[in-house]
Amino acid sequence: MEAFDPNDYRKRVLAAVERRGGVERSDSFELYDIPVEEAETLTDAQVTERVAEVWGFWQRQRDHPKYRVLVGLLVDEHDRRSELLLRASSRRAEAMRVRQMREERDAERYEMLDTAIARLVQRHGGVPASKVAGLEEIGAMGGLGAAEVAARLRRHRILAEDAPPSAPAPTLTEQRRKQIRQLLAEWERLLDGGPSAPTLFALLGLDPSSAGHTEEIRLRADALRARARELPPGRVRVVLDELLVHVNDLLTGGGPEVDEYVRAVIEDVTAELRPKVRAAVLVEDQLVGEDYRYLVDEAVELGLDHAEAVRVLTDLATGLGARIETGSAAPAHPVVPRTPRPAPAVGGRATAPQRQWEEPLKAARAALRGGRPQEAAKQVARARQLDNGAGATSIRSVADEVERILAEAAVRWRNVASARAARRYVEALEHLEYLRRTAADVPPPTAQRESLDELTAEATRAVAEADRLVAAASSGPAADRVRGLLAAQGVCADHEGASAALAATPVEAPGRVEASRMGNGSVLVTWSPSTTEDVAYKVTRRHAEGNWRVVGRTRTTELEDGGAPPHEIPVYAVVATSAGRSSEEARSDAPSRPLAAPGPRQGSSSAASTSGQPATATVSALPDEPNPGGIPTVGALAGQGGLLVFTWPPGVTEVYVVARADAPPVRPDDPAARSWKVTNMRYEIDGGAKIPTDLPTPCHIAVASCRREANGALTIAPGFAATARLHWTS
Repeated sequence: MEAFDPNDYRKRVLAAVERRGGVERSDSFELYDIPVEEAETLTDAQVTERVAEVWGFWQRQRDHPKYRVLVGLLVDEHDRRSELLLRASSRRAEAMRVRQMREERDAERYEMLDTAIARLVQRHGGVPASKVAGLEEIGAMGGLGAAEVAARLRRHRILAEDAPPSAPAPTLTEQRRKQIRQLLAEWERLLDGGPSAPTLFALLGLDPSSAGHTEEIRLRADALRARARELPPGRVRVVLDELLVHVNDLLTGGGPEVDEYVRAVIEDVTAELRPKVRAAVLVEDQLVGEDYRYLVDEAVELGLDHAEAVRVLTDLATGLGARIETGSAAPAHPVVPRTPRPAPAVGGRATAPQRQWEEPLKAARAALRGGRPQEAAKQVARARQLDNGAGATSIRSVADEVERILAEAAVRWRNVASARAARRYVEALEHLEYLRRTAADVPPPTAQRESLDELTAEATRAVAEADRLVAAASSGPAADRVRGLLAAQGVCADHEGASAALAATPVEAPGRVEASRMGNGSVLVTWSPSTTEDVAYKVTRRHAEGNWRVVGRTRTTELEDGGAPPHEIPVYAVVATSAGRSSEEARSDAPSRPLAAPGPRQGSSSAASTSGQPATATVSALPDEPNPGGIPTVGALAGQGGLLVFTWPPGVTEVYVVARADAPPVRPDDPAARSWKVTNMRYEIDGGAKIPTDLPTPCHIAVASCRREANGALTIAPGFAATARLHWTS
């Protein structure tokens, strides 16, 4: 079992579980990152340690913006899920159950792929190389990656064939194409029942055949722009304005830009239709009339004009080496005709074969277009009952599409429940819109009592209320702005306007951090409150090795640190936080903090000198800059056992100690001072920086940090920080 890696676990396990819709389709071995193959060889101590590591990671991720709901469920079920893993006997039994469950789950995922492979092997004696890409796309419908499909194909012989030439790369960036698609999808959702707008042409009421009609495009864009100016401020207007920017950039000027966008639309539609065409022609190498007409209609719905839809479908079919049986609708481009089969003779006369399965299959396709996959599934079942063998390919193509949509609908319903529980109503609306458009007759899970319409209305109200609160906060008094934006996030946690406005609103830092030793040995850290309302404070402590560790969080202005080191008072930093935002940190060693007379609260210390008499070291209060020359300074400077001790800042391996008897040193090269270099290695060996025995006391000591440059040169800081000075008295 490999060491636990939090970042790898988040990407590999949490992301996979979230993508599958939750913990219901996972198991304890996956969730605790324990290889099920090693269940019998791992000791109870190893498993207990791994469970504790994962449990601690979950606790730290409870505020994660993406996984907080999932992690919350895992934390709630930790005792139940981990119980069977901690003892060897129950762990072995659970491993057997999990292996069987995974095998069944894999069998479901591989079923469609294995069926296609078996038919290809039966037909060709192996798997033609040209069919591998199609098998990868069929595998993707079941959630399989290319590597998993390749592993399955290693069981069979691959028949070598020439690969088709690849298409030229588009000049329109994929990022911009994706942005346009997302905006168009959101536009349809916001209109709620308005006309479909799969492309920028459709937004203007045109199709790609009008790409050369520049004047018509400009007039329609101007009319839509005038309509946008009449809309009230809100998301509808923002989305329309952004779409019109793309229309202006790509369509109204004509030329290569509009041609490139037309090619992009054709590529998107082709990519959408390709797996469906592959599934329809994979075995029989032909596309029958009903499938052909259904796919042409779908291409038109996706934004193509009818002639271009026919061309795209014909190119896809012929590119796969398939014949097209068009029936009554002949394609615009010539295709290889299908040789008719002779009809069986009855009483000496030829009769047409019975095709009673066509009517329910037509009804299934219509149900799919209407967003009713469950009704389509019933019609597919009826078509199978009426099939005499001639419609197997067509029925299978539609059945695969029905299964894919039903599986996607189940995932969307789980995502709706998860988003609703976290008040992520913008995300919930996206899933609900998909269900309304594509799977309206798929009911919610049994635990979900509200209907699709009720949930959509609830999410719409929440987003609208958040819009109202954000608008009121933006136009209201500055003092009430944060309160209003937080209220908007309370209503809709993923509201983009509220998040953006909050991110642009700074959190004021706390002031004047003080640390003092209490009678019980703890350190009391106090600070002045932030002027920002409703904040929490995070307190961290700097350790001797230079790293920072969180001491605690509070909404008050003080915190007792019972884990502070017993000798020197460490440096503390306080940060104000609110709604995921953080202020600048305020530190107890800030130069602006006035340093009083020697005492534990001001960072002073006492230690026994080499002569056995008490020696004191008090921090000087000169107004030096925090990090002279941009080099981090040392901290917690004190005398201890005749040695000079301090904390080394990160990245600093050498310092210069400067001492002067009559006054504090002015600079590291002060001509009236005495100086010497100390490396961190020497410091570790001696337990501190040695002070020369002939150094006159009392004296003033300061420490300047050094930086080793890339060329080997040593750069000494031009000055000292206030925390890097002390007055040594013996």
